[in-house]
Amino acid sequence: MTRLTGKPDMLGRTAAAYLRKSRMEEGMDTEEVLRRHRQGLTECAQRHGLTITDFYPEVVSGESLYARPQMLRLLEDVEAGRFDAVLCMDLDRLSRGRMKDQGIILDAFRDSGTLIVTPDKVYDLSDEIDDELAEFKTFMSRREYKIINKRLRRGLQRSIQEGCYVSNAPYGYRKAVIDRRPTLEICEPEAEFVRIMYQLYADGFGCQSIAGQVNAMGARPRRSAAFSRTGVAQILRNPTYIGKIVWDQKTHIKKNSNGNLKRVTIYNPREKWTVTDGLHPPIIEQDLYDKVQEIMAGRRHPARNDGTIKSPLAGLVKCANCGGNMQRLVMKKQAYLLCTRAGCCASARFELVEDRIIGHLEDVLSGIELERPSRRRDLTPLRNTLEAVTREWNAAVRQKKRLHELLELGEYDLPTYRERMAAVTEKMEELERRREDARFRLEQADARGPSRQAAGVRTVLDAYAAGDAAHRNALLHTVVEQVIYRKEKKSRPAAFELEVILRPL
Repeated sequence: MTRLTGKPDMLGRTAAAYLRKSRMEEGMDTEEVLRRHRQGLTECAQRHGLTITDFYPEVVSGESLYARPQMLRLLEDVEAGRFDAVLCMDLDRLSRGRMKDQGIILDAFRDSGTLIVTPDKVYDLSDEIDDELAEFKTFMSRREYKIINKRLRRGLQRSIQEGCYVSNAPYGYRKAVIDRRPTLEICEPEAEFVRIMYQLYADGFGCQSIAGQVNAMGARPRRSAAFSRTGVAQILRNPTYIGKIVWDQKTHIKKNSNGNLKRVTIYNPREKWTVTDGLHPPIIEQDLYDKVQEIMAGRRHPARNDGTIKSPLAGLVKCANCGGNMQRLVMKKQAYLLCTRAGCCASARFELVEDRIIGHLEDVLSGIELERPSRRRDLTPLRNTLEAVTREWNAAVRQKKRLHELLELGEYDLPTYRERMAAVTEKMEELERRREDARFRLEQADARGPSRQAAGVRTVLDAYAAGDAAHRNALLHTVVEQVIYRKEKKSRPAAFELEVILRPL
């Protein structure tokens, strides 16, 4: 069993540190927790003679591996052999997810020969005993995680039944505890604006007008700079303000379901909500709330997201003024593309924008066909450059291994070794950047590049007319990175500009 106890063969080896809060630390300040972890792992590295070159602080929480961007980045570097060891506070912090994710993480460390170092133990997965112990610990960690989640769900169901469930406090309230049960209490400075919103809507004002008025009066939502039409509408629909607790307002659609390219949150209709009496006091009287709901039901509302893609241009077209996503909206049986920010950018008929994008792709395809060279370009100089940089990088790797050997033989003292190791590591990082740049230039110059792009654009054009909105959107995403939309106020219907940015080869 391998242990790092300051032995000469481990002194000065390069390491990374992965920082992540545990479930026991939920509710604590994230920055403070990660700062303490960073200090603890730095001291651990010093005890073992390791040199930490990179920190990977995970500030988001997610069960899935793909919801942890720092872990994904760490795994890429581990698989590339950048580190001799990775430090973490406990093995749980690395792999307390699904069994599939645990296998991916442990395989990366096992295949690369990277050690896992914790303040209590060092895991060398090439050692059979350590490998089995790591698998057992991750299995038990997963088991504990499922038990905790089951208890939380049971507690949540009891809280809902008792009418005392509290999630994030809505605007106008703050969290409180009454008789040892979580509930809400009125936050009067915010509650006053909630009352104003309800009264203005009952008096005939629209959500956009109300948002402008309360913003001018100094109201500020908690997660943005100003109230929007959507934010006001959500407050006006929320039964929490009449003393109710609501559950099942949202449904989450997984990535790649129903044609979605990413995870989507949709709002369920009222008949699917679970509504019960809460312990908290109401801000709005029942009569005023009922009047507002009646008015809202009689007015036209934009279609709400049901988890399916209805626009072929969804997620592609950005407003040149504010950078927000342009959205498809049907008005008087005619589809338009418009910016959701009031007064930002003029709208245009949806079919005109769609046709112009398809026309641009047709022009791109024609240009590639006309400009395709009759013979392949000589790529020898670029290949020679890549080979030369690769040889330098391999020499640096050998130099790094030689430094380990010289330290073991006693040729270097520890300060000299660390100084030279830092220089070699810096040189390797620079060579790696040069190698990636040379590889990229070679790929870009490859004469097959235009052929690949032409094939992709041709596939989109051939299949576009026969597909539905979701299929068309998926096709466009394969070749189009982004479309920048510009249109001046009071200009002609077709007087808009598009900047179509294609995906790199």
